[in-house]
Amino acid sequence: MKHRLTILLCASLTIAGIWGITSLAQTFLAQDSQDEKIPDPISASVAAFAIDVTRADTFVSTSHASIADISVSTGDAAKTESSVPAGKAPSADLSLSAGDAAMAAPSSSEDGAFPFLDAVLPCGGIQAFLDKGDPDAALSPKTRTVIETALTKEAEEQADEYADLAIANVSSYVNVRSLPSTEGDVVGKIYHGAVAQVLDTAGDDGEWFQIVSGNVNGYIKAEYFLYGEAAADAIDEYVTRYAVVIADRLNVREDPDISSNRIGYIDNGEKVRLLENLGDWLKIQYTESKTGYVATEYVTLVEEFVYAKTLEEEAKELAEKQALEARAAISESQAAENTTITVTPPSGNYSTNEELRSSIVDYAMQFLGNVYIHGGKTLAGGTDCSGFTSLIYAEYGYSLSRTPGGQLSSNGRSIAYSEAQPGDIICYGKNGKCTHVALYIGDGQIIHSANPRKGVVIYKADYDTIIDVKNIID
Repeated sequence: MKHRLTILLCASLTIAGIWGITSLAQTFLAQDSQDEKIPDPISASVAAFAIDVTRADTFVSTSHASIADISVSTGDAAKTESSVPAGKAPSADLSLSAGDAAMAAPSSSEDGAFPFLDAVLPCGGIQAFLDKGDPDAALSPKTRTVIETALTKEAEEQADEYADLAIANVSSYVNVRSLPSTEGDVVGKIYHGAVAQVLDTAGDDGEWFQIVSGNVNGYIKAEYFLYGEAAADAIDEYVTRYAVVIADRLNVREDPDISSNRIGYIDNGEKVRLLENLGDWLKIQYTESKTGYVATEYVTLVEEFVYAKTLEEEAKELAEKQALEARAAISESQAAENTTITVTPPSGNYSTNEELRSSIVDYAMQFLGNVYIHGGKTLAGGTDCSGFTSLIYAEYGYSLSRTPGGQLSSNGRSIAYSEAQPGDIICYGKNGKCTHVALYIGDGQIIHSANPRKGVVIYKADYDTIIDVKNIID
């Protein structure tokens, strides 16, 4: 018969109390090296929990998880989810499990220590414990094998950031439906190149994907997507570049020349798709059927992903396109060009770059614990790694690329990791390809939107292979 002991841990636990449990665990582990036995499964469970509570990214986000269930279960791989507020990633997950061996009377083992650890499934974050001293002095070979296996699993999870990334690969668009069936209502449309996150699969052999893209949540046939690694490899090709007008009103011309005929105009804050950068002039997609040219000095360039559209969003977009078409009939005397540039300065007044950097880090920390969403458009609603860094910097008037590769190749200047300052961007990857970015916060740590399982968390900056550090500010 399997037993389950669930202890409700309230947020009122003090840090001192937590470290007290950790100290107790270290006592047990010291006994381990002397071939002593854990007398009962409760003690064993406390020791296993204490190993886990040393994880830095668990307790740094307790402000987002006031109550967490700590489960010590006796079934094979049984595990309960933490009690986490809606919209937050389970970064405060304190669940851990032990197999049936934990409930048995202490039995002999080759090294005579911690027989229950054969069945413990540590839930990650053990590196901090190992860093406190020589692990071999406290852990038996069998125990260390269990922990090293857990660390390997955690590293594999980091490589899984793009496991549920999908990019629409269609000739024009496909409908997003309310059910995994063509009988489901149409709730939106997803166009070629749109980015989505796969939430689940449905139907025979997973032939339907449940996706979220922009404000659309529904079902699409899996055959219409690039998925996983294939999507990650192609992501840079599916970023859409826009010209956003910073003048009060800017003429769109037929040719890249100031004397060329005007075919319309764009007002401050409006954006049009960039087709080609010619230096002083940009070729743009003005309307569905017309291309034109605008002067480069009066726009700023941004990168965004394409998302699925709700039926309401599509109707609004159509109305905006029709308004642009109508401007062709409006003479310049009726709506004259005004190239006065309007730029919103970075929020706050910073006397030094150090103050600016500190403000950037403080702002980023507000989103600790938020969810990871592939291609997400907002920090509050959730975004991915490059979305996190680009949206943070956008708040301060900087325009960064929307992809990890773009931030590596196009933004800031490269510096050595030893020169990194708070606010710099750490680029990770291998073979020269950047697959992940994070914001350096000082003291050898980063904050980043890690992956769909963990959301926005704090890690050691050297947790993975650093291929470059980008100084955006100075």
